This record gives sequence, structure tokens and C-alpha cells, in this order.
Amino acid sequence: MKPDYPQAIWRSAAAENQGERPAGTVIDCVVLHATAGGLSGTLAWFANPASGVSAHYVVAKGGEVFQMVEEEKLAHHAGASDFQGRRNFNSFSVGIEIVNLNDGKDPYPAAQFESMVKLVGYLVEKYKIAREWIVTHADCSTAGKTDPRGFPITQMIGRIYDQVPAAPNDVVREAAWNAGGIPFNAAAAFPKYAREHELGNPETKEFDFEHRGVNYRGQGFSKAIVYCVVGDWGNIQELDW
Repeated sequence: MKPDYPQAIWRSAAAENQGERPAGTVIDCVVLHATAGGLSGTLAWFANPASGVSAHYVVAKGGEVFQMVEEEKLAHHAGASDFQGRRNFNSFSVGIEIVNLNDGKDPYPAAQFESMVKLVGYLVEKYKIAREWIVTHADCSTAGKTDPRGFPITQMIGRIYDQVPAAPNDVVREAAWNAGGIPFNAAAAFPKYAREHELGNPETKEFDFEHRGVNYRGQGFSKAIVYCVVGDWGNIQELDW
């Protein structure tokens, strides 16, 4: 079986532990759980027809992701559930089990957390899930479940929904040059030449000079001085300090 999530390893849950979603169901929720045990025991338990339980995904301490139920199918993970006016969360949610003892002390390693960000992010994008429907078992359970205790869900949701775009390289370069009091133009010939030839940081502003009636412009960088005839930007010369 090929997993829905490309990074997942397929380990099927027992057929008795999964089923069909109600006709017309729209998947619009993720429910987070903690296994309260180890990885191997969890995988074996979900594969045991006698257990009656399963989840779509299991995320190991080392960040490995195992898929046990197809997303289009119903997994038995939420049990009796009622939250924000909705019931029977198994019907419309994807269940994710995070390997953790759920004692409030067992840590969630960085590799595991990063895998959760990627997995939940994938589900959010695929099913257009609103941030308020990334919930915990403790949120929706009517049986007093507490999992996943200690998991930084707010931080994970922030990483997924409040992504800060990376600053363009030229914006960063301009800020750095301005900090040194040197004007920056991404399209300017001297900065472009210096980057391409790995001449290091700017050491001077652009300067003009004249020789035998010809107007030149130059600029000093860490490893060299560059200059050319004004207007002849495709014919830059390089000179050691």
C-alpha cells in the first residue's frame, strides 16, 4: 500500500480497526493523541484485530511517520467525542498518535516536533483545515482523556499558520550595506561583480575620479578595488589593494 503522505512508512492497521466514513463526509479536522507507550507496542496494538483502535498516523520519537489507515477511511481514535457543537470526531477527522508516555514529563524531541509540523501542515494544505480544528484528544473527548499532555500545540499551529516569509536576499544585503552607511543597488554593476567574484564585503562607497579626461567610477571591497569607465559597466576592472 502506498501511503497518502509521501514521507510516511506504511504499516496497516487491522481491517477490524478501521471502516468507511459516512457518505459525503468532508475531512476538516486533525485530532492529536499521545500513545502512552512505545512505538513498537503502538504499531502492534493497532494491527491487532482485538484492540478495536487505530489512528491514521503514528509519529515516532525520532521523527519517523507511520501511516496505518488511509486518510479516506475512518480510524477508531477519538472515541466518544463532543466539542464546539460537533460530535463523533472519528467521522471527519484525521487522527495522529504521537509517541509519548503522556505523563507530562516525557519530552517531545525536536525531530518529532518537526515531523508533526510537516505532517499537520500537509493535512492543513490538502484539506484546507482551519486552525481551530487542530484539536487534542483532551479537547474533544467526553471520556476524560488528557492526551497529548505537554505537546506544544500552540507553537506547532503558529509554525503552520503564521509562517513568516523569508526575506529576499537583496533585501538582506541592502539592510547590511545600509548599516555600514553604504548605498546598495541590487542591479548595480559593482555589487553584482563583487558577489560573482567573491570579493567580500564593501569597504567604501562608490567613488568617482578622472584620469586624462576620462571619468571613472570605483568601489572598494574586502579583497579588491573594482572600477570602470562611467557607463561602461560591462567592462569592470579589478585591482588588489
